[in-house]
Amino acid sequence: MACALPGSWLQAKLVMLRILDIKRRIAGYCLPTCLPVLLCLLAEVAPAKSATTGEEELRSRVEQCYNALQNGDWRKVEKYLTNESKPAFRNQAKKQIPGYEIQSIKIEPDGKTATVTVLVPVVSATTPRPILVPRPTTWRLIGHAWCMDLPRPEPGGQQWVSGTKPPVVRPGSGLVPSKDLKFASTWSGLGNVQSSEVKLASFSFSNVSTHDVTLSDFQLGCPCLRLMTKQMEYKPGESGTVEIEFDRAKLGVSIGQSFEQDIVFKTDPGGAYVRLTISAFLLAPGPAPAAQP
Repeated sequence: MACALPGSWLQAKLVMLRILDIKRRIAGYCLPTCLPVLLCLLAEVAPAKSATTGEEELRSRVEQCYNALQNGDWRKVEKYLTNESKPAFRNQAKKQIPGYEIQSIKIEPDGKTATVTVLVPVVSATTPRPILVPRPTTWRLIGHAWCMDLPRPEPGGQQWVSGTKPPVVRPGSGLVPSKDLKFASTWSGLGNVQSSEVKLASFSFSNVSTHDVTLSDFQLGCPCLRLMTKQMEYKPGESGTVEIEFDRAKLGVSIGQSFEQDIVFKTDPGGAYVRLTISAFLLAPGPAPAAQP
């Protein structure tokens, strides 16, 4: 004898079958209709995610490179340089940086070139606290890795990665101080300098040798300094002046603090060096003037 199914169970079964049929109909209608919309949304999200990932990868490479500069690990630094930059880096003066801060990262639309500005502290014996100097650097995507591309050195010149200062002429340093030029003073104090002010440092000298002397290979060490002197050759007994312009705005510092920078240049014949020093106090920007009634 067959067993009869309860009416409530049969009704529930019929309802379930109807629900499944409705789901299949909805899926068959929505998939072709919604698929283009979903593809468009994915196309918009993918580039943004890719750009974010690219900047994160670049930031990581910059941090690893500057950590190596901070530790003085020159071999490791080369891992973050383009092949064309390595010879220039090996031949340049090197000095550990006391610290750094990434100020900005700008990746070009092609996604293969970027400009990274890094703030590097510049310190000296007479500076009470470090001055953060912005150093723009160029990075290129080589394969799947970002590498720093150093500017090619000019003939007879040197380049400094991360803004290290020029070599200082000291006994035993390997740089021979020049005896051909006699300076009235190798130090120039510019006094207080306003945030947008430009001042000129002057160093008077005379050629005390018995031969012509040529000045060359000026190493200023800061983008805020510009050599103004045009004459580079001086006869015996002839006097001259080394003039260097200091542009406070190019230093990128707005707080009140001291500034000191060494400048080194070479004298020929002989290849000896002269060191000059520029000092100034950078005034903090004052309050905006009150509006006239």
